[in-house]
Amino acid sequence: MRIVTTLALASIGVLATVLPCAAQSGTVSEAPKAGVMGNSVSKQAAPQRLAPPEASAHIAVPEDKSAREDVTPVSPQPALAAPQQAAPRQVAPQPVVPQQAYAPPVQGPASFRRPAPPTVPARQSAFSSPDRLLDWVSNYRKHPDLWNVPPAVHAMLDYGLFGDEEKQWFCIGFIAGILGANPKDGPALIERMFPMPAKEQEVLIRAIVYSGRPDWRDLLEKNSDRMPLRRPLIDDFINGKRPALMDLPLHHGGSPGIYALWGYYVATGQHQPVMRIIEALRWSKNDEDSNFSFRKIFTGWGSDPSAVDKITTGGTAKWTLASYAERDRDLIAFYRSEYNQQPPEIAKPLKEVIEAAELFEAENIRKDQFGAIEDAQKRQLSAEAGMSKGVTASNLAIATGCVAATALGQAQIAIPCVIGGALFTGATKLAH
Repeated sequence: MRIVTTLALASIGVLATVLPCAAQSGTVSEAPKAGVMGNSVSKQAAPQRLAPPEASAHIAVPEDKSAREDVTPVSPQPALAAPQQAAPRQVAPQPVVPQQAYAPPVQGPASFRRPAPPTVPARQSAFSSPDRLLDWVSNYRKHPDLWNVPPAVHAMLDYGLFGDEEKQWFCIGFIAGILGANPKDGPALIERMFPMPAKEQEVLIRAIVYSGRPDWRDLLEKNSDRMPLRRPLIDDFINGKRPALMDLPLHHGGSPGIYALWGYYVATGQHQPVMRIIEALRWSKNDEDSNFSFRKIFTGWGSDPSAVDKITTGGTAKWTLASYAERDRDLIAFYRSEYNQQPPEIAKPLKEVIEAAELFEAENIRKDQFGAIEDAQKRQLSAEAGMSKGVTASNLAIATGCVAATALGQAQIAIPCVIGGALFTGATKLAH
């Protein structure tokens, strides 16, 4: 009995030892399968990976092969379904407006700056050089470009044309002619010519007055607030203390007036300014006058202190009349129509002007007038007229710069006494 009992107890002990091991081996073999299922069914099971082994064992054991066979064919579908469920999350960033809204501001300044450089040269292209400005002025009457006048005035300032007396007065006459010929648009043009430095505001003041507009006083008053420092000059014109263009006294310092008269003609084609220039021929040298400066104009330097100014103005008038007519052939016909109506002291030099213009020999007139001015200067410097050498040289420099303009090949310039001739003002002073 004891033996039977001992064997029974031993077998029970063996079974007790074998059964737990078998259970543990089954659990281990099933646990990986449960883990694969958990990953294949859904990614939502991912947090269960942090569960203790006992929990995973309890979750995996109930799922036998039948459950795994049902889920296994579906396992590829969740892999495809996952992107489909994530698609809305990928589409959501696409309509995010801030990313697209911020793009234009970032590119906006760059795109705004790029057009700016081409825009500035485009405005200056018409007047990119003094030559182009001169060409525009010379052809303005044939091709009026009214609303480009204010930019042209600013270009004149930029190129320093207002800093030289000869050029400045021509520009004054040119602007005055445009303002006078455009009664309706003139006021708007004046407003666009500002801002203008205080020193150069004289150009606009004189242009308004010399325009001959009936409302020139009103225009001066209207624009006086823009020119507070030039109030004295404005008051002089309004009160009649300074003459208008057609009333400028050519016998005394008349050369600047001649330049202004030519500017007015270039802008308008009106003959009234040319008539004023023709009147100055009475003081020019004729071919038959060998000693005109001292025999015809004055009997002594002291008796006529403006004698040199008269010779200067007459020589400038004669040469410019011939030089302009070489390029503007319509002027020759006008000279001829006036020839028979003028007194002898004007008709004789006017005939020489006509002949020189027809033969394109204005250079010969330049040489004669230049010589007459030089002769007058020498005598003036040697005379006791109470005039200083410096004053005489200053007076003569205005005309010699113009009359000698063709000396260095400037005869082809359309506005000979202004852009070309004035360049030689400083270099052609005859007094040393």
